[in-house]
Amino acid sequence: MEFMDAKKELRQRMLKVRAQIPEGSRLEQSLAAGRIAEREVLSPLRARRGGKLNLFCYVAFRDEPDTWPLLANGLAQGDRLLTPRIGPERSLSLHEISGTEDLVPGTWGIREPAGHTAVWPPERYPEIDVIVVPGLAFDLNGGRIGFGAGYYDRLIDELSRLSGGTDQVVLAALVLQELILPEGAIPMEPHDFRLDLLLTAKETIYMKESSDKLDNLGIGSRNDAF
Repeated sequence: MEFMDAKKELRQRMLKVRAQIPEGSRLEQSLAAGRIAEREVLSPLRARRGGKLNLFCYVAFRDEPDTWPLLANGLAQGDRLLTPRIGPERSLSLHEISGTEDLVPGTWGIREPAGHTAVWPPERYPEIDVIVVPGLAFDLNGGRIGFGAGYYDRLIDELSRLSGGTDQVVLAALVLQELILPEGAIPMEPHDFRLDLLLTAKETIYMKESSDKLDNLGIGSRNDAF
């Protein structure tokens, strides 16, 4: 119970922190983080994977970091873009989109793929190159806290089961500076997945635990400051 209480308190606190970030700062940070992500992560991985990526990324809502510049750049580079759609009983399906015209207001008003968009079935999850994960806060061990619905926990678990692990997919987050916490600040259970890197307006932060994986994928180098 103490574990759950700690996560609840952290969610409430970080919701307030995120809400207080000025819109101009949020948009500026999002653009800068997207540029650095393209240079340091997406472009090298694209070169390694034959020129195009299968990029799965949520569509930002309210005061989340703006993910559309990252998505739009992927489109410009010829990447295949996958975005989530929330279904009944907390299910999540992945759909391929070709632009904003494929997005409509869905659950809670969040923009999501329209009904005509093609579904990316679970058996193709191992083909995904990058997953950009949403969250309320992130720490320097790759820890993340979301809203508690478990959508991405189930997605990563299914991908791991089908792929025999997550060694071939980059797990990343587009992060506002104010939402980065010290190592171990986020309560994590042994089965919780951890991120490989944080995409920020200042730099890409590489997790020590993912350094071998990222080296094998030809991405950057581990940030020895952490």
